[in-house]
Amino acid sequence: MSKRSLLFLAFRFVERDILFKKLIATLTILAIASGVATFISLRILSVGSRTAAQSIVEQVLPGEVVVYGQGLYDVSEDILGEIRKLPGVKDVTPAILVTGYIGRNAVFVLGVRPEDIKNVVSKVDNGTVFTGMSGPYAIADVGLARKLNLKVGDKVTVKPPYGSFFKQYEVIGIAEVTMKIEEIGAAGGYIILPLREAQNLLGRPGYVSMAVVKVEDGVDPVAVKNLISVVYPGSRVMLREEVIGIVFKVMSLIEGLLLSTTLVGLAVAVFGTTSTITSTVREHQREIAIMRTQGASRRSVAAIFILEALIYGVSGGLLGLVFGILGAQVGIGIVASYGFLNPPLILEPFTLALGIVLATMLSVVSSIYPVWRATSIRPIEVLKSE
Repeated sequence: MSKRSLLFLAFRFVERDILFKKLIATLTILAIASGVATFISLRILSVGSRTAAQSIVEQVLPGEVVVYGQGLYDVSEDILGEIRKLPGVKDVTPAILVTGYIGRNAVFVLGVRPEDIKNVVSKVDNGTVFTGMSGPYAIADVGLARKLNLKVGDKVTVKPPYGSFFKQYEVIGIAEVTMKIEEIGAAGGYIILPLREAQNLLGRPGYVSMAVVKVEDGVDPVAVKNLISVVYPGSRVMLREEVIGIVFKVMSLIEGLLLSTTLVGLAVAVFGTTSTITSTVREHQREIAIMRTQGASRRSVAAIFILEALIYGVSGGLLGLVFGILGAQVGIGIVASYGFLNPPLILEPFTLALGIVLATMLSVVSSIYPVWRATSIRPIEVLKSE
C-alpha cells in the first residue's frame, strides 16, 4: 500500500469519526489541548517571573556583592571605608532597611545617602528629594501616599520596630520606588529617610543594615567577595548572583508543585486519546480485515492509526498553543496584581515548539495499545463473525 493511500485512508477514518462521533473527537482534541496549554502557560509564566525577579534583585542591589552584619543593622561605616579601599572595588553603597510604623500602618523604613537616591527612586511624581545626609525630611512611596492620603508638606510620625521612641518628618516628595515588595511582611509601602536620620531613629549612629559593593569592570566579583571576608571576617558576604539563585530555588519549588497539575492533565490526555483510538479500531475491524486479505501488511495497518492519532495530537497541540498563551496572559495578570512581580510575556520559540512536540509524542504514546490491537486482528475470525 502506497503512502498516498495510507494518508487517504487515515483522513477518511478521521473524517468519518469526527462526523459520527463529534463529541468524542472534540473532547479528545480538547484533552490534549488542555494538557499542552497548562504546560505552555506555566513555562511562559515561569520564564517571565524569573526575568522579573532577576530585574528586581538587580534594581534593589546596584552592585555585585552585598555585605551584611550578624544582626539587623550592625555594619560599621568605618569598615565600609576599608572595603572601599580594596582593589577592584568601584563604589560602596550603605543603606538601612527595616520595618517601622506610621501610626498603626507597618512600612519599610529605608535610609540612604542623597547620592544613592537614584538607585532607589525611579521617578519623582511630586515634590523633590533630599540633598543632605540629615534633616527631618522624608520621601513617601506612591502607594503609601495613596493609602495614607499623603501630600507634599504633610508631616508623618515614624516609629522604629521596637521601643516607644518616634520622630516626625516632613514629606518633601512622592516618588516611585524601584523595589515593589510592599506586600511582603504586611508592610504598606516605603518611607525613605536621609541615612543619618534613619540611623538616629534606630539609635544606631555609624551603623547600617547592609552595603552594596560595585565592582570595577573586568574584576571577578568572587575575588572581591573573598577579600571582603578577610577584611571583615564577622560579616555575611553574598554575591548578587547568589541572591538571585536563592530566589530561583524558591521559584523552582513552586514550579515543581505546579508541574504536578500539568502531569495530571497530560495523563488525562493520554488515556482519553487511547480510549478514542481503541474505539476507532473496534469500529473498523471489518475494514482492517478486508485490507489484510487484500495484502496490507501489519505495518500498513499500524501506520493508518498512528497517523490518525497524530492528527488528533497536532490539532490538540495547535489549540493548546493558543490556549497556553492566553492562559499565560491571565496568569501574568494575577501575579502582577499582587504587586511583587510584573512578569513580561516572553514567547520563547523553544517553548512553543516543545508544546507541539509534546502533543505529538502524547498522541504516539496513546496509539501504542490501539495499534497493537489493530495489528492483532485476524481477518478470518472477523469476516466469519460478519
